[in-house]
Amino acid sequence: MPEPFCDIVMKGGITSGIVYPPAIKVISDRFTFRNIGGTSAGAIAAAMTAAAEYRRCKGDGGGFTLVNNLPDELARNNTLSRLFTPNKGTARLFRTLATLIGRPTTKPPWVGKVSALIRAYAASSWKGAIPGLIFLALALYLASGISLAIDLLAAAFIGIVGLVALTARAFVADVLTELPANQFGLCSGISDADADDPVALSNWLSRKIDAAAGLPADTPLTFGMLWQPDRGLEEPGLTKRPDEPAINLEVIATNVTWGRPYSFPFEMTQFLFDPIEFEKFLPKYVIRWMTGHPREAQPREQAHLDHYQSLGLHRLPCIGDLPVIFATRLSLSFPVLLSAVPLYSVDWSLASNEGPSPTPELCWWSDGGISSNFPISLFDSPLPRWPTFGITLGDFPPPRPGEEKEPEVWMPSSNNAGILPQFLRFTDVPGFGSAIANAMQNWNDNTQSRVPGYRDRIVTIYLHKNEGGLNLDMPSDVLMALKQRGAAAGQLLVERFSAPSDLGAGRGNMDWENHRWVRYRTAMAALQEYVMTYKRGYSKQQARDVPYSDLVNSDTGTPAHHYPLPQAAKDADRLATAQFAKMIDTWVPPLDFEGQSPQPSPLHVIRPKI
Repeated sequence: MPEPFCDIVMKGGITSGIVYPPAIKVISDRFTFRNIGGTSAGAIAAAMTAAAEYRRCKGDGGGFTLVNNLPDELARNNTLSRLFTPNKGTARLFRTLATLIGRPTTKPPWVGKVSALIRAYAASSWKGAIPGLIFLALALYLASGISLAIDLLAAAFIGIVGLVALTARAFVADVLTELPANQFGLCSGISDADADDPVALSNWLSRKIDAAAGLPADTPLTFGMLWQPDRGLEEPGLTKRPDEPAINLEVIATNVTWGRPYSFPFEMTQFLFDPIEFEKFLPKYVIRWMTGHPREAQPREQAHLDHYQSLGLHRLPCIGDLPVIFATRLSLSFPVLLSAVPLYSVDWSLASNEGPSPTPELCWWSDGGISSNFPISLFDSPLPRWPTFGITLGDFPPPRPGEEKEPEVWMPSSNNAGILPQFLRFTDVPGFGSAIANAMQNWNDNTQSRVPGYRDRIVTIYLHKNEGGLNLDMPSDVLMALKQRGAAAGQLLVERFSAPSDLGAGRGNMDWENHRWVRYRTAMAALQEYVMTYKRGYSKQQARDVPYSDLVNSDTGTPAHHYPLPQAAKDADRLATAQFAKMIDTWVPPLDFEGQSPQPSPLHVIRPKI
């Protein structure tokens, strides 16, 4: 694969993802993608980018042309809106919610929203209005003069209250019954009327991924194909990701049952799936692939395979045989709009599952943006070998004095830019609630994006209220405007990072060399802080405790029983620990990497892999 390389991470945003394809095309003309990540709509763009890069590895760059043309295709014949096909039980609810939260079609907007709600639940609305109509009839028959006027007002009040109450009751009943029945979403991704409908989201996306990859019909792109593009399509799947995959794709999905995010792919040895159930979420040819490529059963599973089979459950493929569309569909399960996806796992902590027939329970998977909507640190390393581009989305900021035109895309113009917090302004209770939800969902992403060495490689694409998000019916001129913004964002990244780091005279620009220097400074500052805390813990124990050096060198007590090391490894461990302790004695505090380091100062922390 030719240099220069780059990584890319794209933020979630449902229809906002329309901005990513043109950016990808512009970047692909100058860079080769190595690590590609995203969440929700960003996962769609990530999967398409990885597929196109796979095809380029085969000597054909046509995949990126297909990616670039996606906005044009979605702008024709209302295709973008048609991707989100509601299921039979949720069709009425889908139409209602689309009107309530979609682009306003009347002035004032509330008139159209109320009338849509009444039309959708006409029977309930009329029932609610009946008491008012009866009161009206009696008033017209019995009253006159001032009394009639008062009675008419009372009749209107009674009718409106009854209409609103019963309409709201019917709407809430739909939400509480139809959404759970449809796996907590309006659209599953596959049409009830036609499972092969090419415009339903899962079918459309799966075929686009495979086409971008240049694969034969009914052969889904897998993660193993991306890792080793030269492998034959029928070769056994890789059970482990290579240390240096040719193309590394990672998307974020949220296991809401367990309350945590996962970065796909991972070896899903604890999960099972129901192929019949999956027909609501994935194309049939993808399900056939998955059932035809089960992972090898774990020793613990051997005794339970017949039991799982009797329940209609299958083992998922091994990590290398997992279809890309499977992980992508899990990642883009935007709550309420798209159904959550059910997998099954056994709770081995329950005594009832210790017998021959353990009970697999539902594990619901939903949108990756619930837990990490912009995982900018996904491919992080202390000293990057090539840049990791970040593309994020934001609301247009208030106009600044002297600006003739609002900037449509933005990147920090200096090392000090982008450090200030972004204001989320609100004046009412719904706005306050939205701000709380934003803080819970995005605090980590928002904080990470302002760290030095991160903010300078993130381009922000600004969106108006009627663009992206849940605006499913954007007109073609809006879609084309978003396409132009995406291309402009890609161009900003290319211009900033194309030049090599060569210590050229007069350097001082916001470029790749500047980025490498900032990352070095921040990495050393974070490392120093980490090493200082390590040193304090290693050398200053409580009086009642043995030193860590004694713990490491002991052949008795806990080291002999918990996580014991073989003798050869034990000797190497002790030598490495002694050498490290000696090194930090000479390194800290004489050297001060935190002095005048880029701000805000980062921390090196231990956290689990996702």
